[in-house]
Amino acid sequence: METVASQANSPEPTGNPHPVGSLHPELVTMADELAPRLFAVAQQYPVGGGEMDGHIAAWGLAHEDGRAQVISVSGRAHLSLRSPQSAVRWFRGPAGTQSWLIWPKAWQGSGERSA
Repeated sequence: METVASQANSPEPTGNPHPVGSLHPELVTMADELAPRLFAVAQQYPVGGGEMDGHIAAWGLAHEDGRAQVISVSGRAHLSLRSPQSAVRWFRGPAGTQSWLIWPKAWQGSGERSA
């Protein structure tokens, strides 16, 4: 994870004649401020004998303007929604299934925006 962060903070050569990275500090700030927040759509469901099981059904990006882009874990569904909460309705599952959003701490603790 530290390697990824250090690579993300230094521009890579592109072959372009313009100096790479001349705006890099400003663009890093812009990316930090405008980055969408990662979320998961979790599901919990009965499996019999009073036992429950669960999984992550989808991953999404919540944009600052409220919109969300969501893709199912299977890759079969790609959704553009008005809000992250709308994803819960799309992945409600069969009777007895509970669906909700999870905002991963890994994303919030990795130096990105956590608002």
